Amino acid sequence: MRVGVLTGGDSSERMVSLKSGNCIADAIESLGHEAVKIDPRHIDITLQGFFNLDKVFIALHGGMGESGHIQALLDLLKIPYTGSGLLASANSLNKLKTKEIWKSNALTSADWITVNKHTPTPEIKTSLSDLKYPVVVKPLNQGCSIGVSKADTADQLFDSLLGAFEYDDDILVESFITGREYTCAILNDEPLPVVQIRSEQFFDYDAKFGSQSATYHCPSDLTPEEEQHMQAIALKAYQALGCRGWGRVDTILSPSGEVFLIEMNTVPGMTTRSVFPMAAKEAGLSFEDTVEKLLASADYDNAS
Repeated sequence: MRVGVLTGGDSSERMVSLKSGNCIADAIESLGHEAVKIDPRHIDITLQGFFNLDKVFIALHGGMGESGHIQALLDLLKIPYTGSGLLASANSLNKLKTKEIWKSNALTSADWITVNKHTPTPEIKTSLSDLKYPVVVKPLNQGCSIGVSKADTADQLFDSLLGAFEYDDDILVESFITGREYTCAILNDEPLPVVQIRSEQFFDYDAKFGSQSATYHCPSDLTPEEEQHMQAIALKAYQALGCRGWGRVDTILSPSGEVFLIEMNTVPGMTTRSVFPMAAKEAGLSFEDTVEKLLASADYDNAS
């Protein structure tokens, strides 16, 4: 096959996307296919990069890669692609839509309110006056914990909001959930082994990619029963959003044993440090095996 690997782009996750794309392209070539790396930053108006492709592997994190825009284009071109379609991608990238859909399906996530950048400051202060601290501040449409921070006081919260407004006009302010952090990868509608995330600092972008203080453990410290329970909830969260192909659901396990859903990732990282290939390896799948399975499941909406 001639497989296009969409990588890079203009989102705040560009550098991670380029690393994922390089790893994926190498795996595709090791499987005996031709890999054509396509960076949307450089596509001209004729879209020549998409000509004569059998399939597309989407390795664009955040931005147009997870917003549904690229999926819509590939649907129009009738080129099969990896991962979720337009609607599931758009809903999963938008943290508010994600939480609303999960809530309507009786799935638990932290309580929240939203703040808009253009709302007058007095109104913002009034809307936040009853908050109980600590809270977590998140741009509505970013991944990789871009712009995410924890606030323990009102002063810290306003500093966090100013930082988050650099990335999005709409911000989610969530109750902070105490507990252990996990992530559950899903491959072709089957949950993979759960990965535990341990970090001495708040699990933000720096913990992931800067100081890299976070460590990832698979198998996790969960009992078999706890793992199965978390996998079942992650799969329900994935299915409620209409995802397909693959994804990764981030969770927190509270001291009381309740699983809180944090975020849905429809284009998980595929770098040497990423947790999706780690979980796949624990399930007996090599990196190449994982890429091969994803290519086999590639599709487009309204395929005939």
